Amino acid sequence: MKHAIMVMGYGQEANVLQKTIDVLDDSDINFYIHWDKRWPLPKLTSHYSKIELVSKRVAVKWGSFTQVEAERQLMMAVGSSYDYIHLISAMDIPLMTVDYFKQYFTDEVYIGFSNPEGFEDRLKGYYPNRVDFRKHKLTFKACRLFNRFLKINRLKDNTNFQVHKGPNWFSIKGKYVSELINYDLSIFKHSCFPDEEYVQSILGRFDIGDYSKDDNAQAVRYIDWHRGGPYVFTEEDIPELKQLVNTDYAFARKVKELSIVDKVMLATE
Repeated sequence: MKHAIMVMGYGQEANVLQKTIDVLDDSDINFYIHWDKRWPLPKLTSHYSKIELVSKRVAVKWGSFTQVEAERQLMMAVGSSYDYIHLISAMDIPLMTVDYFKQYFTDEVYIGFSNPEGFEDRLKGYYPNRVDFRKHKLTFKACRLFNRFLKINRLKDNTNFQVHKGPNWFSIKGKYVSELINYDLSIFKHSCFPDEEYVQSILGRFDIGDYSKDDNAQAVRYIDWHRGGPYVFTEEDIPELKQLVNTDYAFARKVKELSIVDKVMLATE
């Protein structure tokens, strides 16, 4: 089976991403990379995998519609010809060897779903499209109060639309790419944190309503929100990560130290 790994990244360097490519370098696994428009394109190499840098880049602002735009640009570059597509960040590392990764995926989707109750407000109101809400918290709060005061509800005329929520990292069969690309994205524009509703809401038919399982685990991602936001794994966590290799986690997030990849994965092969 053919896999496309879509990467969202930014910064001056892509050293962790290069390590990820080194681990999963295979003729059946190709990489498509969206690098934030504000940063120079990274130089990446492989022996077997194809590496494609998305030409139409977006200046991604956390919590805004720009994140959905970047995801869509990646999917447009990938197309529908792959058996599976996977969305990761440039600070994710694999927790599967190549052979295990290629045989592991059999389900239709690996999407994390969490309880959407109370999150409809994210799509009901109007928010700036290109504001980083992490850096402009007062702007976010002002917009939220404005929407609530005027009782704005953009969902009221979308009776067939149901909000579903979860993490923005996912793995799905490639046949669903065209559905995500061609969907009318107007409901996600001018919303806040739409990247956590985008894929989940369009493919909401796969939400079985059981929110007892960690939503990141549903997406076969190992992400720790208890120790951080999310937690950044260090060398002290290498034994923990090594125990997860070739289990039910395809990727771990976040990692900044290159030595972790070598000691967890490259030593495994």
